[in-house]
Amino acid sequence: MKHLARTAAAVACLLLGVVVGAWWQGQPAQPREISMSLEPMEVGFAQDMSTHHLQAIELCHALESPRDPVVDALCAQITSSQNQEIGVLSGWLMLLDQPQTSSHPMAWMGTDHGHAGAHMPGMASWTEMDELRRRSGLAAETSFLQLMIRHHRGGLDMASYAAQHATTRAVAQLATSMIKEQSEEIGVMEPLLAARGGEQLAYP
Repeated sequence: MKHLARTAAAVACLLLGVVVGAWWQGQPAQPREISMSLEPMEVGFAQDMSTHHLQAIELCHALESPRDPVVDALCAQITSSQNQEIGVLSGWLMLLDQPQTSSHPMAWMGTDHGHAGAHMPGMASWTEMDELRRRSGLAAETSFLQLMIRHHRGGLDMASYAAQHATTRAVAQLATSMIKEQSEEIGVMEPLLAARGGEQLAYP
């Protein structure tokens, strides 16, 4: 009898373990707490630079084909690099449960900065975007280069401020990478614009 009792108890424990295990596996995984943190300035940079990048990509899309192969390659590079950077910036904001866009654009650069409280530096207006879409050929490429050079200069201002003031290494590194990347692209665009007889737009 004792043997049968021990066997029955063992079987009951085994069945209980199976039931509990099945129940546990069916429960949703508990989210882990995120240890990452960013300063308000860094959050603002991530939000506004994502928006700024989106317009650079839109400028490339607004330039109709066929395009000069060099301009086409430049657009491909800008679209690829800035899409990747938007992914990083948006990922940070998502992990921190922060909105993807700021309710107070450019406030993160401080009230003593020329762009604070204003539109993002270098951004094209709706009118300028519409004019670019209506143009074709050499005129379209000239307009595109003018707008993108000014746009990149605005991006450099934003990235430079972030690189100097960020306390999080990843933010400072990404901002520094943007400075290098966009400076090099301006260096490509300036002679292309000059070859088309175009002049750079006033900035800021």
